Amino acid sequence: MLGRGLRLLTVLAEHPAGLGVSAAARAARLPVSSAHRLLGRLVEERFATYDEDTRRYALGSRVLELSRGFQRSPAGYSAAAVPMRRLAARTGLPVIAGILHGSDVLLVLSVQGTQHLQLRSAEGTRNPWHATSLGKALVAGLPEDEREALLAGPLPAVTPRTVTDPGRLRAELAEVRARGWAEVDEENEIGVRSIAAALPPDPSGTPPLAISLAATVILTEAAQLRAHAPALRQCVDDIAAHRAP
Repeated sequence: MLGRGLRLLTVLAEHPAGLGVSAAARAARLPVSSAHRLLGRLVEERFATYDEDTRRYALGSRVLELSRGFQRSPAGYSAAAVPMRRLAARTGLPVIAGILHGSDVLLVLSVQGTQHLQLRSAEGTRNPWHATSLGKALVAGLPEDEREALLAGPLPAVTPRTVTDPGRLRAELAEVRARGWAEVDEENEIGVRSIAAALPPDPSGTPPLAISLAATVILTEAAQLRAHAPALRQCVDDIAAHRAP
């Protein structure tokens, strides 16, 4: 029962506009009667909402409460918050933390910078690993067999500038390992460039974390962003030194 309910929550998370009971049941691979019963219980517990007019179910406010609780917990990378705020204040740029989840990077924490033109990176957003500096920083540190598996998988072009050739990506990842940080230039979003560095593996088994600095191309030249790499590395070192043992 718990597994079925979690599958329904996952389906609702993937469809923010909401779903009718039949569509939700199909997506969760459940009988309609079971889905209807479970969705009703999720609504009672505020994990889901139901719109009488559209007859659609969507995520409820209780999910946000869980998300906030996760962020404050050691597993939620709470140790990263203060160093990330320091880096944002020092550079004026937004600072974003992400983990690798399958072939995507999942954004888990973000801190706004002070520039008048700000980028918005919502926590919970997923992006293809090969199009982001976070993803390249994380994948560069994987064992070779895991790296090659990702390089052999789908590598879609998110923008016209996305690198999709496995050979070029393989060379980039080697460069990331050599210098300690990754970069992308309008590969995930036109008008945005970023650099990122990954923390060393956590002995506790928590998924590896990477930190990035993002900037708009109209306000920050590539060389200016790269000049922040030492401060980025310092932020990563500070997080690693203060995370829970």
